[in-house]
Amino acid sequence: MPGNANLSVRVDSDVKAQAEEILSELGMTMTGAFNMFLKQIVRERAVPLSLSLDSSNALYADLLEARTARLDGYRGRDGWDVLSDMLKAIDEEGGNGEL
Repeated sequence: MPGNANLSVRVDSDVKAQAEEILSELGMTMTGAFNMFLKQIVRERAVPLSLSLDSSNALYADLLEARTARLDGYRGRDGWDVLSDMLKAIDEEGGNGEL
């Protein structure tokens, strides 16, 4: 059985705290997350990150922000109000405003 090795990593303290909070909500520890990350690198023989200047990951960031807002008590808009706004926008673009 392989032994354990210590790993020392320097990170921004705010980023660390935020990551620990998210990992805790997922029922994970920082050590567990790093072990999963390293095992995936070994298994796939690649770094499991998508590095891009594209904003396609913005959706995920928006979802996390919305989740945080809900946990802080934000209830959102009434669905009928959203539907009404959508129908108005369709009508303004030349649609008939009906579903």
